[in-house]
Amino acid sequence: MKINSLILLIAFLAVIPLVAALRVEATETIELAPTEIHHVIELNSNQPYVAGYHVNTPDLETRETVLATAITVSFPSTDTSYFPSGSWLGGGMFVQAQDSKLKYVDYGFYTMLVLDAEGNMFLDVGMHQTREETPPLNMPTEQLVYAYTWHVREIDPATPVTLLASWDSEGWVHYSVSASGYNVTLPPINVTNFPNCKSMIRKFYAGNVIVGPFPFSRYVQYFQFGVVSSTNIANNHWLVDLRDPRILRETGWNPIDIAWSIEGDISYLDYSWMWGGSPYLGVSAQFYKNPLEYPYEVIFFYNGQTLPSGTVLWQHRNSNSSIQAADSSTSSHLTSEVFSNHAVSFLICVLMILQVSTKTPSCI
Repeated sequence: MKINSLILLIAFLAVIPLVAALRVEATETIELAPTEIHHVIELNSNQPYVAGYHVNTPDLETRETVLATAITVSFPSTDTSYFPSGSWLGGGMFVQAQDSKLKYVDYGFYTMLVLDAEGNMFLDVGMHQTREETPPLNMPTEQLVYAYTWHVREIDPATPVTLLASWDSEGWVHYSVSASGYNVTLPPINVTNFPNCKSMIRKFYAGNVIVGPFPFSRYVQYFQFGVVSSTNIANNHWLVDLRDPRILRETGWNPIDIAWSIEGDISYLDYSWMWGGSPYLGVSAQFYKNPLEYPYEVIFFYNGQTLPSGTVLWQHRNSNSSIQAADSSTSSHLTSEVFSNHAVSFLICVLMILQVSTKTPSCI
């Protein structure tokens, strides 16, 4: 009896720190609450917009389709009390899909982390369907097909949050967010089930293409990652940090090896339509070697100087070690978390068995 009691005490003492650690981590989980307070990036509007974009080849004439896109967003050193009343600031990714049957029809997908003037943080996802201009008869048209918003709680705006959007073969788009080792998968959206969307190609586009006849040709930047706000926030009390923009090819995840900048007045997602539509005047950026040392990062901020379109933010080839290291770190964290959970379960089982054995009469 004394030996069993001693074993019981040792097992109990061993399980205490693991249970305590799990309770501490549980308070840091991501909480998402659906809301009807939407923050929509409009097309061809007066919304200020600045971004980096994926360059597949320097001649800007190579495109591809990808299975998913992702980026990590944070708002370090941002004081929303200086925002104009009712305004909001968003950072995220802006990608395009196309249609296999409907001529001149394209689709613009946005996934944004948003801060408003009251200091609330949101996750906004949505999709526009666009029809390009076909002179001389048809003017360009567009409609917002869907917009969903979640209020993000228990996450500090300075915490890096990874946003992911991916296709499956059935026509569903899956969204997820992760931060501090936690991941939340949102309900998938049956995109091709919306009216006039059934023939949508079930992949995102990346790279670039030149569209339209000379001299009205335009460059289209299929995968953009940047900053937009409801109105110009002309003060130096905000930063938007965008890290690790990447695309999922058939061979796996790849970082955006070449990234240039784009302003909202030429941020085309197809021939006729632009994200935002206005340049973000007075917003500049820090990027690789200017002065950032991380190879896949851009920080947008207001300082009164406008970042010129075509600025090379970074230019690498076959150097995805940093992305792999980040993925490895996340995997390691999740592995240790799973191990801790199994350890707790095992020790609890040991406690129950020992407790039962102390109460059961011996058969000898």
